Amino acid sequence: MPKIKYWVKWVPKGDRYRCEKCGLVVVVEDPCGCAACDLICCEVPMKKVKAEPKKAPEKGPEKKK
Repeated sequence: MPKIKYWVKWVPKGDRYRCEKCGLVVVVEDPCGCAACDLICCEVPMKKVKAEPKKAPEKGPEKKK
């Protein structure tokens, strides 16, 4: 009997999910490798969001010598 391979797409590290009701954001830090599953908050599945680009620190006013 031939082996059947299953391709399961899991949630990779760094993926972000946001609750549409309360605004809670979840970031995946340690993926388990299981099949993709729904993250539920406020009884509603959370939506995947794109990672926000890191902002450069703002420079304050320069000090006079």
